[in-house]
Amino acid sequence: MRAAWVLRGLAVLVIAALAAWIVHNTRWVEVEVDDPPSGAAATDPYYALRQVLAASGSTLELRTSLEPLPPVGATLVLNSSSWTVFPERDARLKAWVEAGGDLVVDGWRTRGGDTLKWIPLSFARPPQANRPASATEDDLPPTPRRRQRARAAGVPGPDCHLLEERGGASAPAFEPDRHYRGCLAEGVIRPVRVEPDWVLSGPRGTVALRVPVGRGSVTATAAANAGDDNRGLLQADNALLMSAILRAGPGRAVWYVNDESREPLLLWLWHQARTPLLLCVAATLLALWRLMVRFGPRQALPPRARRSMGEQVNGTGQFIAGADPQALHAATRQAFDDVARLRIEDYAQLDDAERLVALADALAPTTTLAPDALMAALRPGPKSTPAQWLAAIAVVEQARRALLRGPNRAAPTADSAGAALP
Repeated sequence: MRAAWVLRGLAVLVIAALAAWIVHNTRWVEVEVDDPPSGAAATDPYYALRQVLAASGSTLELRTSLEPLPPVGATLVLNSSSWTVFPERDARLKAWVEAGGDLVVDGWRTRGGDTLKWIPLSFARPPQANRPASATEDDLPPTPRRRQRARAAGVPGPDCHLLEERGGASAPAFEPDRHYRGCLAEGVIRPVRVEPDWVLSGPRGTVALRVPVGRGSVTATAAANAGDDNRGLLQADNALLMSAILRAGPGRAVWYVNDESREPLLLWLWHQARTPLLLCVAATLLALWRLMVRFGPRQALPPRARRSMGEQVNGTGQFIAGADPQALHAATRQAFDDVARLRIEDYAQLDDAERLVALADALAPTTTLAPDALMAALRPGPKSTPAQWLAAIAVVEQARRALLRGPNRAAPTADSAGAALP
């Protein structure tokens, strides 16, 4: 019985010691856990900004291109890193601001670079940004991605400070002498040879600064991609501060231009060159159709029949006339000489004058062809054109046929058989 009580006492002591150790080594603290976004806020990083602008009577448009520019009198927030792919855009943007547009850029985008040099602002890192190499990422401006990583790691967000509107030529955004508690990044933004219209500053530097450019204005902020963090916009007075930076008001259009994009090539061709594209597609389909395997010839085959001797001779003559008319003329003249030896006595021994008389006598009964024209056709010039050669061939052939129709006045001899006309 006594042993049982001893065991119970030891168990109580062990449990009490364990509870005392847990109490001594455990610290109970409250941790704020953000509720996950739901609905439109889960997919739209500008949902909170859209609601804030709608409450002030403004509209928010998300654009992927600076073509076209917003209407004069609107606010353009330029967050695109590739908008300078076309150099002439910088001049167009400057002209738009000078005509009355309000441009909002973050200071990190205007510091250095080859563009936006016409903006009378200079930006530098705040003094605490010149940190040693061992410094952490927390010293950089609190971009949405850094804030998200900090929340995931359990690191508290950027400190919130009291901000105030000071200096400037324009009226304050809200009531005068009002202080705001803002959780936005601060930097060193200075005007260059111009008096600023509006300045929002804190203990660590400038949050936003607006300067006039022509009839418009340029507002530089120390925060990068301000307005695209739903949770950050709901902290402290960030919503009021963003309304002041964007100059929200009734009828004001606010354009956000982020990373630019273009429609796919095929869609662009369809929208810009629909007719040529359809013609190319039709030509391609026709070419493929012509290359398809067929079960027969493309056209009906001509009937197999033997050509007559006349067709063969005519075809050969047409081919020679097109390729070498001089050769056809030489063959026609040879045929004429053979007939002339049969119809004119001693034709080979006659000179030109005697041949003219003999040819006139032989051709008179059957044709009106002049002997002079015949002699010119027998001896065309070396520089004659193909048409002149063919005309001479026609004259010689006409004379040959006329001689064949006349009487045979000469008997062939062995001496005259092989003679040729000089």
